[in-house]
This record gives sequence, structure tokens and C-alpha cells, in this order.
Amino acid sequence: MLLVRRKKSFVLALAPLAVPLFVLCSVCSAQAEESYTAFNTPRFTLFITHAPEGNGNQQQVHTSEMANSAISILNETYEEYTRIFRTEPTKKVVLRFLSPADFRRRTGAPAWTSAMYFRDEISIPVSSERGLREDDLRRALRHEYVHSIVAELSNFRGPAWLDEGVAQLLEGRPNPLLGPALRDWVKLNPAIPLEWLHNGFTTLDPAIVPAAYAQSLFAVRKLVRTSGFPAVTAYLTALGRGINAEQAFADAFGLKQEAFEDQLTREMRRWAQSGQTHP
Repeated sequence: MLLVRRKKSFVLALAPLAVPLFVLCSVCSAQAEESYTAFNTPRFTLFITHAPEGNGNQQQVHTSEMANSAISILNETYEEYTRIFRTEPTKKVVLRFLSPADFRRRTGAPAWTSAMYFRDEISIPVSSERGLREDDLRRALRHEYVHSIVAELSNFRGPAWLDEGVAQLLEGRPNPLLGPALRDWVKLNPAIPLEWLHNGFTTLDPAIVPAAYAQSLFAVRKLVRTSGFPAVTAYLTALGRGINAEQAFADAFGLKQEAFEDQLTREMRRWAQSGQTHP
């Protein structure tokens, strides 16, 4: 799930690509007056929901450009993440571009989200008026596709704090909300208990969500710095095999999770007193 970086919604300007990267499956009418175009590739299936109004030909061109860009980004990301995680994802992922209203209705996502992954589906809201810039599209897809890989490796047992931390680490430049949020939190509090962050962030008090994301990124950076990224893959794979979570953590990272949490509090406080901008 991607944290909104600013109060404005995303904006879209996709550059057209010359060569189609997908097979157009169909243009379908769904329930009520909703319609969508479906695209299929060996690794991904893409659905783009259409607004009922507008010129059909212009809409089709716009849809093809968006599909080209999205599938190109996902294929590039697949190749990169295969190298990083040292595994080839096998699950086919569905990507849905929805209107903002449909996104909220289908996902039940809180207002601070700008994309969501759930059970092999990535959903992204796109305004027909403002669209979605390609750099924001790339960031969203890189973030959400991490969740798919984490889910596959861990058999859906990966803790949300690690899942979100890895997604932020790989999506690109850190969200500028994170540094101030983490500094404000550690002035008065120890590290957020990882147990609070195990099952996801959507039920947290919205006031602490930025700090939760920031701590998750900080924690994953620490694990990667001290144990290397292969340890992250080993931990997730062990969870996927059904190994006890505490044992899997200790085996992969060389210490108990409780001790790791104690270290987090000390290191985040030292970081807060430094001149570093990002967690």
C-alpha cells in the first residue's frame, strides 16, 4: 500500500509508446454502466475502467498508452526484483486502474492511500480529469509489486512492517513525509512495537501512519545493512515454509526480534539527532 506523499491526488501524463507490449483481450460491459478494457500478458493482466462519457476513439488511444506504460514498467520491475530477491515470481498479478470512487468502494482503503495490493491484485485510482504522471505510476507499481513478491515468498505470512519497509526501500526516493514524522515520534516515544505493525496499517490511528511507514523503512534499512538483502529473502522463504516467525527471524538475521526492537529505539533516537533527512 502506498502512502500519499501530499494532499493533492496524483497527476497523469503518459508518453505514447510505439510498440504495443500487450494483447488486447476485450472491451467489456460490466454491471450497471461500467466498462473496461482488458489486456493480457504472460505475467500480468491489466484492467482499465472507463468513464461513461467522452470520445471513444480518444479514450482508446489514452487507454493503450496507459497500458503500454504500465506493462513496460512491470516487466522492467519483474526483471530487477528477480535479481534482488534471487527468485523468479510465478504468480500472475492483476493490475486494475479504477476511478477514485471505484477504488474507495472496491478496496475500502483509507484516504491516505494512493494504491493498494491485495491477494494478487494491484489497484490504482486514476482521475479522468487529472490522470496520473508516469513517474508516479512507476513509483506506485514498484511499491505494490514488492507486496506481490513478499506474499508469494512468505505464503502471505510476511509481517506488514517488513513488507512496507521493503516496498519503500525499492520504490525510489523516500517519501518526504517520513523524516519529520519519525523525528516527531521518537522525541516522546520508543519504537512502535512491531506487533502493532504486523497485520497492516489501515487500522492504525491515521496520526501515526506516517511514523509507522518511516519506522518500517528504517527497520528494513537496518536489517539490509547488517545482514544483507539475501537474509530478507531467507526470512520470507522460511515463513512460507511454515517455520515459526520468531525462529525464522533469529535464523535469518542472527538475533531475536525483541532485541532488534530495542536496537531500533536507540538507533532511531540517534538518527533523530543527526542531520540526515530520510530514515
